[in-house]
Amino acid sequence: MSQGYHNIRVYRQKNSGLFSILGTKYEIIYSTSIMVKPKTHVKITIDRFGKPFTEEKKIRGNRKDDWDTDRGYDFDQNGKFGDYDNNYGYEGMEDREFRQVLQSIDKEWLETNKLKSATQIVRSNSLTSAQVKQLVLMFSFESNKLELAKQAYQNTVDKKNYYMLNDAFSFNSSKDELARYISR
Repeated sequence: MSQGYHNIRVYRQKNSGLFSILGTKYEIIYSTSIMVKPKTHVKITIDRFGKPFTEEKKIRGNRKDDWDTDRGYDFDQNGKFGDYDNNYGYEGMEDREFRQVLQSIDKEWLETNKLKSATQIVRSNSLTSAQVKQLVLMFSFESNKLELAKQAYQNTVDKKNYYMLNDAFSFNSSKDELARYISR
């Protein structure tokens, strides 16, 4: 896309959708407007929970694969976006690598083994709050969710968005304990 404002709509194929193209029904799962800056590459990703994220990369020189700086954006509930990390150059784990991590952890049979693998990942990698939430949601036991959320906080690049993990917990006591841990 060229620089300037663009309207973005993301559709999902559905059995009973809102409209039909050649007999296939679709529904809108996300709609917004974004500003594409000059000499910038913008990537929009919608996670499996329907949460959109964008990644903006400034292009140096004439080559489209020659990046200068990275900046991530996180959409709020109203579809507006703002930077999730206030500093250029900080980002979570690359999408492809993170998907591989999720698949690897998901293959574990025992939740204790999943926790060991996930703890190793969060201790040795920088992650976004959204990535941590995806990891936490892989667990059934509240105590494991809480333990992983605590372990991941140190290496989270967008700590100001860590509140989004509250949705992953079933009990207020877990949310409160995480808040106490963070405030220390």
